[in-house]
Amino acid sequence: MKFAILGIIERHVACNNASLREFAQAGAGHYSKGPSMDTQVERRRPDRHLSALRLMRRIAIFALVASAVLWVVPRVLTELGVMGPRPEQCIETADRALTVARSYGAASLPVFQKAEHERDRARELVRNGQPREARRVAEEATTLATEAQKQALVRRSDAQERAEVVYTDLDKQINDLEKLYSATAPGLEKEEVGQLLSLMKVTRQSAGVVFLAYEQKDWNGVLSGEARAREVIAGTRQALKSAQRP
Repeated sequence: MKFAILGIIERHVACNNASLREFAQAGAGHYSKGPSMDTQVERRRPDRHLSALRLMRRIAIFALVASAVLWVVPRVLTELGVMGPRPEQCIETADRALTVARSYGAASLPVFQKAEHERDRARELVRNGQPREARRVAEEATTLATEAQKQALVRRSDAQERAEVVYTDLDKQINDLEKLYSATAPGLEKEEVGQLLSLMKVTRQSAGVVFLAYEQKDWNGVLSGEARAREVIAGTRQALKSAQRP
């Protein structure tokens, strides 16, 4: 019995030793198939970084060249008349800009008149078969017309501010005259009252022209009627003060 147990133990140990030897051989075979450190070092060539730099440099140069081409070529083609609007279209654009400027009250501005002159010159160049020069002149006319619009708007804004000051002042003076008339008329002769009443009517009419222009937002009309209204108001005020009883 003892010898049978020893035989079983020996066979079990022998099997374990065989399994360990197979596992060791398999591990040795596995590690022998992988790349060695020397092989990895050899694959990391020192010029790989330089190659990447050269590639990036080429990409940058290509991008710069492409940008220059995209910027220059359209301009050249437009200048040659291959691209862009036709001269007739440029003249129409100038006409529209002039119409807008005229609606802003720019017709009396020197820049507006110059724009009209350039527009007319562009039309003449088209008739003479010079489309390239005609387009350039028409574009200049559009630029001048746009400047005329700006100047007209600035002038209109200034005129509006001055018109508001004039309107407020004249309205106050008319109200003061009404109070002065109401204080002066009682106690006067009927004939004197009639004369003062006629003066007040003329004064109201003169100021009314200015007030109507203001309501219609005709700022230039307000300013042009200011002097006459002030003159009449001053005369009426003097007449009322002269008619007052001591």
